[in-house]
Amino acid sequence: MMTVNSVGGLVVAEQPPAARDVAATATDTATDTATETPAAPPETTTPVETTAPAETSTGAPPVEQPPAAPAFPAEAVYAGEVDGGPMTIAVAIKGEQAAAYICDGAQVESWLRGTAVDGKLDLRSKNGANRVVGSLDGKNLAGTVTVAGRRLPFTAPVAKSPAGLYRGEGAEATIGWIVLPDGTQVGIATSDGRSEPAPPLNPARGAVTFGGERVEADKVAGNTTF
Repeated sequence: MMTVNSVGGLVVAEQPPAARDVAATATDTATDTATETPAAPPETTTPVETTAPAETSTGAPPVEQPPAAPAFPAEAVYAGEVDGGPMTIAVAIKGEQAAAYICDGAQVESWLRGTAVDGKLDLRSKNGANRVVGSLDGKNLAGTVTVAGRRLPFTAPVAKSPAGLYRGEGAEATIGWIVLPDGTQVGIATSDGRSEPAPPLNPARGAVTFGGERVEADKVAGNTTF
């Protein structure tokens, strides 16, 4: 656009910015924005595998079992003195059965029955008050006797015949004999509720006379009942 100035000259007016320049600027801005490098996606972290520690056993160590007791012979008789008291014991074993007799040769006596299983002996009197328990110690029988309220140890060797345990039953009397390996005899005869030392026994004869009657003496085995 032209105007006349005060001296009659022509003056060229300033042109407004060309639209093309504005458009170009807008285009350039759009192009710059469009060509910007897109942001990289966030990195992902692969989880690290971990191995659990091996389990350790916390159980108690195995308990060692004691060795088994020696087995008894198929049939045997043991006889010996009880420690700590004037008593004698004889035990007869046959298979898994056992019979025993304890006496002091005067007033105290007890007949017992029980078992001999897995090398262990366990016998009781009929009323359960007296008891014998034991096992083999080498060739001897060792254990404890509970009788007349006392608990006493004993060791008894094998009693080979004619030593051993004998019992006689008459019409009025019952007699028990223990014959030790050295030939010593200890026993009690009981009649009408009274007890006294047993009369001497000749094992070869196998009988005695007591209270006017003949009483046969039978050898006691592990399976003898009374």
